[in-house]
Amino acid sequence: MTILQHSISVLNYKLGKEILAVNVANVLEVLRNEGVTPIPRSENFVRGIVQFRGEIITVIDFSEKLNLYNNEPTTGKVVIVFNIETPDHSFKVGILADDVMAVENIQPNDIKQVDEITHYYNPEYLEGVVNINDQFVIVLDINKVFSHKEIELIQSVTNEKQ
Repeated sequence: MTILQHSISVLNYKLGKEILAVNVANVLEVLRNEGVTPIPRSENFVRGIVQFRGEIITVIDFSEKLNLYNNEPTTGKVVIVFNIETPDHSFKVGILADDVMAVENIQPNDIKQVDEITHYYNPEYLEGVVNINDQFVIVLDINKVFSHKEIELIQSVTNEKQ
């Protein structure tokens, strides 16, 4: 077996000053943000809805969701569409991002646990940090980012609009 057979492919994207990475297995598509329809009286992190392959999906602002207090707000140039799989739910959601940087192959043992950053992020969905091209990249488990209540909210927003 080659080293690449043991590697994980991650999509690196920029959110304000942060570089985040998620497993590409969850990424369906990267869309240019050509307009998100706002949803009145929704949670702060819900920016609205977009149409994706004939479906209406909820769009989330991760800078709000992840509580990046000192981060500059996202420009939302792109919407990354994810398929989220939890034991109880399967759904699609869009995440606003400033830019998509690259798809990289990383080794699972290169992901390091860093306790110092967990006061910004919920450790339940933080896999760790990896050094890619001399930059620290925060690796998220996108399937664990949303609470049960948030999943129900996301699904109710799209169900109301379908």
